Amino acid sequence: MFKQGFGTLRTRLLISFVLIALLPVASAAVGSIAVGVYNGRKQTLERLESVAIAKELAIHQWLDSLHQELAIVSTSDCAYERMWVVLDLAQDELYYDFYNKAVRNRLRAFAGQSSMLDELLLMDTLGQVVLDSDATGEGGDVRSAEYYRQGLNGRFAMLPFGEGAGPPQVTVALPVMSGTGEVAGVIAGRARVDTLVSLLDDTTGLGESGRAYLLGAGMDLLAGSPPQGGVTSGARAALASQSHGSASYTGLGGRPVIGVYRWLPDVEAMLFVEQDQSDALGVILTTLGINLVAALTGLALAVVLSLAIMRGITRPLENLAETATSIAAGDLERHARIDRQDEIGQLARAFNSMTDQLRELIAGLERRVADRTQELQRLALRLETSAQVSREVTSILAIDTLLAKVTELIASAFDYYAAHIYLVDHESNQLVFRASSASPPHELVLDLASDSLNSEVVRTNQALLANDVHREPLFRPDPHFPDCRAELVIPLRFGKRIVGTLDLLSASAHAFRPEDVVVAQSLGDQIAVAIENARLYERSQELAVVEERNRLAREVHDAMNQSLYSIILFAGAAQKEAEKANQASIRRHLTRVENMAQQALKEMRLMVYELRPQELEEKGLAGALQQRLDAVEASAGLDAELRVEGDFSLSPRTEEVLYRIVQEALNNALKHASAAMVRVAVDAIDGHLEVSVTDDGVGFDPGAETAGLGLATMRERAAALGACLEVRSAPGRGTSVRLAVPLPAAQPSAGDPHGL
Repeated sequence: MFKQGFGTLRTRLLISFVLIALLPVASAAVGSIAVGVYNGRKQTLERLESVAIAKELAIHQWLDSLHQELAIVSTSDCAYERMWVVLDLAQDELYYDFYNKAVRNRLRAFAGQSSMLDELLLMDTLGQVVLDSDATGEGGDVRSAEYYRQGLNGRFAMLPFGEGAGPPQVTVALPVMSGTGEVAGVIAGRARVDTLVSLLDDTTGLGESGRAYLLGAGMDLLAGSPPQGGVTSGARAALASQSHGSASYTGLGGRPVIGVYRWLPDVEAMLFVEQDQSDALGVILTTLGINLVAALTGLALAVVLSLAIMRGITRPLENLAETATSIAAGDLERHARIDRQDEIGQLARAFNSMTDQLRELIAGLERRVADRTQELQRLALRLETSAQVSREVTSILAIDTLLAKVTELIASAFDYYAAHIYLVDHESNQLVFRASSASPPHELVLDLASDSLNSEVVRTNQALLANDVHREPLFRPDPHFPDCRAELVIPLRFGKRIVGTLDLLSASAHAFRPEDVVVAQSLGDQIAVAIENARLYERSQELAVVEERNRLAREVHDAMNQSLYSIILFAGAAQKEAEKANQASIRRHLTRVENMAQQALKEMRLMVYELRPQELEEKGLAGALQQRLDAVEASAGLDAELRVEGDFSLSPRTEEVLYRIVQEALNNALKHASAAMVRVAVDAIDGHLEVSVTDDGVGFDPGAETAGLGLATMRERAAALGACLEVRSAPGRGTSVRLAVPLPAAQPSAGDPHGL
């Protein structure tokens, strides 16, 4: 029960009745009349307020019923699909008479069966009436109609105000949604206002002079209402406020009235409930005059009757208030008690109906949210697995490692019993097992001509789904997987060529859905591309090894053959001179032999360092350069020095390119410059890494450079790093090769005090 307090209706009524009973005894006749007038006015306002609330709820209930009728028309059976098809065709200016006639007859049947709607209209998004249940309004343009414009945005009701052609009708509208969730048009229904007029004409609780009427925003009465007279300033002021209230003013008939008004925003109208002041207060004054003599006698009876009346009025309202509070707190199973047939009973029934609708709506929304959430989770899992497979296939080039990883990932992500991969061996015309997420299958080799799911997929180049393997004649039981109940086999296709199959097993019958086939085929296509990439990588590695061997063979042949042949010639000449005892000539030839042997040794060391030294990976650029200088230049007798200034960090690719450029410059100094000294400098300065190679050799004219010096290759490599190669040389003045490479933004330079 609600807590008793001064603000409750029960307390107010009790105080009012007690005051009415006590004041005649405690005050003079004048005071009794004044109090009676006051209380009479208050009772009248409360009574009128109750009547106004009841009529407002009845109006809303009637409009809700119209919208429910209209919603039933647009959602029952296949009416929704048919209306959407008609509207979709109308958008493309396509009109099929037989189809439109069928839908029109459907609408006409609904209008004929409805106890409320007289006419149904279907309009497209351009404001054209596509269908009318009585066919008279078809083709009309209603773009400017309020019910059409508002109906595109949601449910709308329009009451007829003022005088108009034809019988007054109420128009209700709802949007029609397409299959994609977009607004495809508007469906509207028209109904007579007789029910609404009858509801307003019901004078229950209003007395003989009481009346209720609706006044539109344009100061017009509801069409079909009995004549009420002109709109007075009091009614205009109430309408202008667009709010709830009560007042004493001059009514439509020109007589003073007590009125209660309530603004109805859904229909943009003001509901007025009035009673003549003479009727409302005259009876009270007369009664006060008569009862003044019998006041003392009837005091006790008045109090008792006051309590009874107060209880009869407030108990149903308190029950409704308690029910509303419980529902607001989340108890949607609560219902208001209905034990009377008056306006309060109608209010309780309407309240219960709205509660039932709200409960059904929330339950439906929860089901839809749960279904959608589950579907989104499945979609997210498919996308995540596909992304993981994509990452794996792009990062692993070893076929066996790749296939083992992919099968394990697919089986784990989708909770499959097992996942196998077979590859086609075209020479033996067989499918050969290569990887599995579990133990290998019983049959490791399948003949392509045999009766099996995998062989059939290769022959037909189509996915094969067996959601119940016991009903699939091509299914071959595997003793290693006795719990298999469903199997999906996907061809691994690379272009038009099949490279193998992806075999998915589930321990549950009917585990695979159509979307699973699409996802599995997508994964299979990625796996097929990865297999081909791995094979191409293996072939490219083999070709690279062969090519490198051939190159080294050519280098050894070209570089060493001539030097060794010269050594043989000079040694032979020295032998002949020895026989002649020509010592000067012998020394000259032996000197030539020594020089040629030294040159052959240099060539041999250069060819050994043509490949990337392991020190570049282990020690970085500086360590690799120092190793090169110690192993080649220093061993060849050159004064070799490396200077490194500043801290820097380079990517492996940048280190590789810089090493090759310095290597080519050192090769030129060693083979062509006849240098005695070579200096290599690496400096990190102002966000750049400067690398230079300087020798004191014979030099050359850079303007007449030849391809044999490799300068073009060095410039191309420098350009790939975004750097410019600078070569300074002149005959007899040595050579300097320099380039500057930009360091990453976060890379500290030698001048940075925070560099590590």
